[in-house]
Amino acid sequence: MKSAHTVRPGRAALKCELASEALRAFGALHLTATGWSMLPSVRPGDTLMVEPAGLKEVRLGDIVVIRQDGNLVSHRVISVLDNAGERRIITQGDTSPVTDVPVCESELLGGVSCVVRKGKSIALPRHRSLMNRLTARMVSRSLPAARALVALRDCWRRNWQTPQESVLSCQS
Repeated sequence: MKSAHTVRPGRAALKCELASEALRAFGALHLTATGWSMLPSVRPGDTLMVEPAGLKEVRLGDIVVIRQDGNLVSHRVISVLDNAGERRIITQGDTSPVTDVPVCESELLGGVSCVVRKGKSIALPRHRSLMNRLTARMVSRSLPAARALVALRDCWRRNWQTPQESVLSCQS
């Protein structure tokens, strides 16, 4: 996933190629999220369970992994374009103020089927709740707010929720 530190272009391209090959060879890929662009749905440290998917399989609201500027990025599909049989998708991070450039088939690695957080599988709904959208908007304006959100949410779940309330099954 895209990280805050700079990666040499050759190294980043190699990571993208290895991820693509692993997904093709094994039918699944596990990636660790490092950025804040998908808060609160995906947090830094979450493991993304990625399955192969083509442009015809992804739908609005899905979180996908794409190649973008030599990095692997996981963002949500916000638009599907079909121009004379050429299908492309538009993605955007939940906390990002702008959309990504249109994605073609060769740039799409796959779809995120669920995330694993602290050993528990969590399903990712296609439709974000109002609270999720408001939280993402707040986090997009402040990195300290993002850090506070992650810390508060972990504390709240640890102290107030039972495992049955906080865990959803991961559907394949």
